[in-house]
Amino acid sequence: MDLQALKDRYKQLLHKLAKEADLPLPENRIPLYLNTQHVGHLTKDDAKYLADIFHFFEVKPDGKKCTFKAEGSVQASRRLAAAAQVFKQKGRLEAWRDELLSVVALDDYDRKHPFASVERAFARPLALSTFAVHLNPFTPDGRLWVGQRAMTKKVCPGMWDNCAAGMVPRRESFITAMERESWEEAGIHLDQLEVDFIGHHRISRPVTEGWMTEHTFMFSTHVDDKFIPQNQDGEVQKFELLTPEELVDKAEKGMFTFESSLSVLLATATRLGMSPVLEEYLIENL
Repeated sequence: MDLQALKDRYKQLLHKLAKEADLPLPENRIPLYLNTQHVGHLTKDDAKYLADIFHFFEVKPDGKKCTFKAEGSVQASRRLAAAAQVFKQKGRLEAWRDELLSVVALDDYDRKHPFASVERAFARPLALSTFAVHLNPFTPDGRLWVGQRAMTKKVCPGMWDNCAAGMVPRRESFITAMERESWEEAGIHLDQLEVDFIGHHRISRPVTEGWMTEHTFMFSTHVDDKFIPQNQDGEVQKFELLTPEELVDKAEKGMFTFESSLSVLLATATRLGMSPVLEEYLIENL
């Protein structure tokens, strides 16, 4: 396949995925505020359910807004933990993690001003912003290492993913999270490699757990021909080294998780001389 034909396939697929990455909210979801800060959204049924149980959740009489009240980050975190436990006990949460994420305003794209902490499993029902880091290791000839998720994973078992990726928990920087995930998932010591920041994009779309509002920070690095990823935490079933053609083949067939398909395609597109900015692919004639 010639280079232009390959670029056209990438553009077409990224155009499709870019539209799917920013979907309109359905009418049954209403904004969620932490005091005066817009932090997410939730279904009208969940808003009423929380307001019926907890005095610190309040739904406007017209049913168009839910406000969560708290004095300070400590109280906000405790109250969110109580609400999360109720959802857990009622079987309304998937994949409880015992992992805390930061709660920030929806327009805080860099997680600079956290207001509280929340159990990771409770983030999707409330459409709270989550933050993820993805690493794409390339070999000198332009092939990319990717990993297949273990069949024991609670979310998307067996699907293809970045070589290393994960959410950024509370009190961990993006770089620290990337270093940790790189070692745990692929046995990569990032301090021994040169790492490039590719770019950032936001995903807003429904998922089985509720609604994903995720900010993805993408990184790439270069490894030599002798490098072979070695999973350390049991979360990766196997690794494969793919050419740009093989990668887009898998992505077109929907074999990657949605968020990783964006990352691996954008990282490879960048190496093909294309834009790493997802929003630009919404333009048909890019």
